[in-house]
Amino acid sequence: MLEKTGSDPELRDVVWQACERDILYFINTFCWTYDPRKPNPKIPFITYEFQDNALLCLEDSLPHKKEDGEDFKGSDILIEKSRDMGASWMCLTLFFWGWLFRPMQSYLMVSRKESLVDGSADSLFGHIDFLMKGIPAWMRPAVTRNKLKLINLDNGSKIEGESTNDNIGRGGRRGAMLIDEFAAFDGGGWDTLSATADTSNCRIFNSTPCGTANAFYAQREKGTPRLRLHWPLHPEKGEGLYEDEKGKPRSPWYDGECVRRAHPVEIATQLDIDYLGSNYPFFPPDILDDLVSSFGLEPKHVGTMIMGQDGEGEFSEDNVGDLRVWCYLDEGGSPPSDRDYVVGCDVSQGTGASDSAISVGDRLSGEKVAELCTNQLSANRFAELAVAVCRMFSGPGGRPAHLIWEATGPGRTFGKTVVDDLRFGNVYYMTDDRSIKKRQTDKPGWFSTGDGKKDLLNDYRNALVTKKFINPSERAVRQASEFVYLPNGKIEHGGSVNSIDPSDRGDNHGDIVIADALCSKVLHRSIQKPKRETQGPPLMSLAWRRQQRKEEEREYIETW
Repeated sequence: MLEKTGSDPELRDVVWQACERDILYFINTFCWTYDPRKPNPKIPFITYEFQDNALLCLEDSLPHKKEDGEDFKGSDILIEKSRDMGASWMCLTLFFWGWLFRPMQSYLMVSRKESLVDGSADSLFGHIDFLMKGIPAWMRPAVTRNKLKLINLDNGSKIEGESTNDNIGRGGRRGAMLIDEFAAFDGGGWDTLSATADTSNCRIFNSTPCGTANAFYAQREKGTPRLRLHWPLHPEKGEGLYEDEKGKPRSPWYDGECVRRAHPVEIATQLDIDYLGSNYPFFPPDILDDLVSSFGLEPKHVGTMIMGQDGEGEFSEDNVGDLRVWCYLDEGGSPPSDRDYVVGCDVSQGTGASDSAISVGDRLSGEKVAELCTNQLSANRFAELAVAVCRMFSGPGGRPAHLIWEATGPGRTFGKTVVDDLRFGNVYYMTDDRSIKKRQTDKPGWFSTGDGKKDLLNDYRNALVTKKFINPSERAVRQASEFVYLPNGKIEHGGSVNSIDPSDRGDNHGDIVIADALCSKVLHRSIQKPKRETQGPPLMSLAWRRQQRKEEEREYIETW
């Protein structure tokens, strides 16, 4: 083909038109890739079946005119991949093909460092330059090649590159963007996600996983159309494919890679497309799986707590409400009253960014018996709801459940409503757990200070492992898997780190887990005694007789 087109102008025109219409024909006929690990590093780009499908999906995401004549403006697409599946080569070849055959196109390539965009043969532009050198001379247009820019002088199309910076993507509109290895961007990639939203309708998010605390994972969870390029799709890597006892795909190639790689997190990141495994999880994933398998149950009752004008609540079973109950309720909607209960609360702003959560524990059995999540109640309204739940779960003598909540942030408003406005007395008072005597303070609620949160989660993890806290909620246990160690040693929920929304930062995620941990914290402790009111003088003492005389005089005056 190269020889014939080199000497036959008419054949060139036919081949040009074929390449213009069919990206797969162009790649398999004229494109080369480069792999320095091979004895002969220059390799013909002969696509595998999975690459054919991926390339056609990527082409469909670009702006184009549909068969019915309507203009398609492009759409975002996400590529989650194992390492070494050719994803970057496919994206770059797609741009190169569009730049070569379509007039007036504008493409942008973005990576976290400028050297990764244009700086060596391994950079994005290094790949583009290699593709350019590989096509026949008659196919190459007149070009201008500057740093971070390649212009096709014959048709006006251009490919440009940028690294992550304050002005990323703001140099003009683009037909499509490649955001390469997006999960590894500094700060989670949130600034890049925001800055590029108006730059192009077609953003190609390409990356191996790097945990859940980043914009790449967020885009995946939002339902962005995605391509999954898992290693078993590759004919060479998947040769001899089999499944282990847990149903996980393996092959001789995969087994060898597991031996070569230093840590399970690296295997999860580079091979398995495992977002949770590519974190350093705080709660052991295998233990959480066992807990779900052993104790996970559907709730016996699902309903809504209907709040009355007097602040009292009544449980209404409706199968769609926020309150899920795992214990039996009588005809009046009341749980067994022969044991005490604990209610743990994590409080949000109620703006919809994160949930406020309630966890109810049974002190007799050590089981969690109810759970509630809502993101639509302000802190004071949520306090009214929490107190209503405490009264619903009353123990011997009608004693309402013991209430503990995180008192920082919106928890301050919650606590003021509970104690001052609702006059609810059976509450937890902050205790110095690291002191020998564990003195109780006069501050209602639990305050996350210093290493307090790490201690809280440590204790909760131990309670789960030792079965001191039995959690039947699969949703809650699965959420625990999202807590990770940060490089600074702190423990956070993956979604609470690096959020684009300031109200969504910090401790605003993992809400059910925090509520469970607070519930577990006091579940097996003796009930704290409420702060004593000032006692009167001893019966029949001189002071007591004086007090009685004053009260009699006051009653006489009021009667008169």
